[in-house]
Amino acid sequence: MNSFENSAGAETLSTISLDSLPIEVFLMICERIDADTLVKSLMYVNKQFYEIISDNYLWKKRAMRTFNDCNVAFMLTSVYNENTFNWKQFTWHTELEDSCWAEYETKTTTTVFSGAHFSEVDAVIMARDGNHCISASRDRSICLWNTTIGTNNPVVHKIDSHLGWVWDLEIYDDHHFLSCSWDSKVKLWNTDNFTQISQPIQTFSTDAAVLSITNKENFVAAGLYSPKIIAFDPREPEKRLFELLNSHTRSIIDLCLIEDYYLISLSEDKTVSIWDLRTNNTVKSMYLSKGSRFPMCASYYDNILFIGDNRDCMYWLDCSHGLFNVLETVKLVKPINDSRNYKLNCIKCTNYGSIITGGNEGIVYILTPTNPPKVIAKIVDSGSEITSIDYQNDTLVVGYVSSDVQVWKKK
Repeated sequence: MNSFENSAGAETLSTISLDSLPIEVFLMICERIDADTLVKSLMYVNKQFYEIISDNYLWKKRAMRTFNDCNVAFMLTSVYNENTFNWKQFTWHTELEDSCWAEYETKTTTTVFSGAHFSEVDAVIMARDGNHCISASRDRSICLWNTTIGTNNPVVHKIDSHLGWVWDLEIYDDHHFLSCSWDSKVKLWNTDNFTQISQPIQTFSTDAAVLSITNKENFVAAGLYSPKIIAFDPREPEKRLFELLNSHTRSIIDLCLIEDYYLISLSEDKTVSIWDLRTNNTVKSMYLSKGSRFPMCASYYDNILFIGDNRDCMYWLDCSHGLFNVLETVKLVKPINDSRNYKLNCIKCTNYGSIITGGNEGIVYILTPTNPPKVIAKIVDSGSEITSIDYQNDTLVVGYVSSDVQVWKKK
């Protein structure tokens, strides 16, 4: 080959680029690139890439390679339509969660906060800024932790925040959080100005120990040890919006709001009750199972309410159109070589890619939202019974009976 031919060949090669390839070849390349790179980088290179990578069929095909042999929670609802379902977001979430948690030892950093609380930590929650978490304990204290610096000392250790065990925490907005206690009080705190000597902005008094709380703008609901739910408006703390006296016959274990319209309550009387805040009527009250099982914890994401019971089952409820029908009953992994009954204490779902559970086994399970569920990760660090979990802003925070708080942050 002469020098002229070499020069021509080099010129031809130099003009080859991704956007000059046939679409079929480009799609084959995309199949070998992780979803995060496609969504965050490649699709924004030019308009052509954006249109190709945004195609719903591409993502559906990619998802079905992984989930063609199981039931996926979000694809069982009455509003699911395979042509309009957000396949890109679903596949992106599932790949991100699997990639991170399957190799959590190298793809996350972890910090154990210990020594501040001296009794069981019953509640943990992530602050909206993603850099702080809050923990509450039976020692009556509340701690604010910095999750980014890895120090074992809390930013704030507020002792005697209540006059009884602190049972639950909730973020109210970007600058405020709520706590509730065995002292029958619900308190609203300023996160930005939270110190050892802080006083609550508002204090709501109830008729019995408060075991659970939930909220939205200008609305706070408290579930009591007595079978009662009380609702307040933080702007008028002395005034009760309503009291639900007949929804349950035993303690209210957990509360959650769905789409701001429905108040869901879980009780030791083994029932789940749904209250419509618009009509002030009970939509449905139901038993999820027979025998000694009762609903223990709940988490909501995209029309699915995931409920865990006090044993080893998880229930999927279709919340679309206000139906609240049970779609699936999912058996979870039982402890090995353990004579105790397994108790599921907490459950969290904040994206399409994972459901996170914890219980008396002391293991954090990262599961796929499928039946049967695939165990993405089984995190055994503390070994102590897990009481509470939150997962926001790529940060997982876990509270333990041992009084420790542990945080995992994605790198």
